[in-house]
Amino acid sequence: MARSSDRRQQQLARQKAQTAAAARHQRTRRRRQIAALAVAVVVVLSTVGAFIGAKSSTKSSSSTTTPASTSTTLQKSGIVPPAAPVGASLTGPTPCPAEDGSSERTTSFTSAPPTCIDNTHFYTATITTSRGALTVQLNPKVSPQTVNTFVVLARYHYYDGQPITDVRTRASFTAGMTFAGGSSQPGFDIPGEIPAKGTVFTPGALSMAPASASNGIGGQLVFATFDQSPDNNQQVTPLGVMLSGDATLTAINQLASESGKPTALVTITSISVVQSGAIPG
Repeated sequence: MARSSDRRQQQLARQKAQTAAAARHQRTRRRRQIAALAVAVVVVLSTVGAFIGAKSSTKSSSSTTTPASTSTTLQKSGIVPPAAPVGASLTGPTPCPAEDGSSERTTSFTSAPPTCIDNTHFYTATITTSRGALTVQLNPKVSPQTVNTFVVLARYHYYDGQPITDVRTRASFTAGMTFAGGSSQPGFDIPGEIPAKGTVFTPGALSMAPASASNGIGGQLVFATFDQSPDNNQQVTPLGVMLSGDATLTAINQLASESGKPTALVTITSISVVQSGAIPG
């Protein structure tokens, strides 16, 4: 009986020890969880405090800093650009110019050109000015006759040396076609191809303006610029949209004046045109 009692006491002691060990382990685990939670709370509070501090600092800074003005102080007027030099004259039917740009510079024509482009393809025009270059995608599907006329004139170097004659701040700038001797048009015009709802302008959009009271198109180029471009004359024929040239738009826009005359001379030095991808649909 004594041995049985001893064994019973030993079992109870082991159970008690195990229970105590389990309790200690549980207490230790809880202490670790509480400590981890406390650290997490401190981190969160520190982060929130830093965020609030930063917001407060930003608010304080913004409240004491005068925002940059979006308006531009313009000169009342600018310069009168010189006329572009006159090129060769063509009489009779106008032949299609060489696609590689090797045709003689010609600025006077007696008849509108034939169709010299593929109306199922886009064309890419690189317009180089004395203030940088613009790359424009031309879309014959929208205005086939006008795009054809532009490509023909560009390949005859009609625009080479032509100054920018008008700059309206954040709205547009125009190459107004002025040549020595008083000529202002190529010698022909074509019917305008103005969309039924008017032209939609985006920065860099290129159009041709009317050459006469009949709204015929004769070569004058209008480039839309920035946020005021929706106010541009809607009675122009769209040629295409800009692919690149933001820096050039900005540089020329900075030459605007209240009168519209540019404050410094900018000229189109050259225009090259190549056929690009097929027009979908």
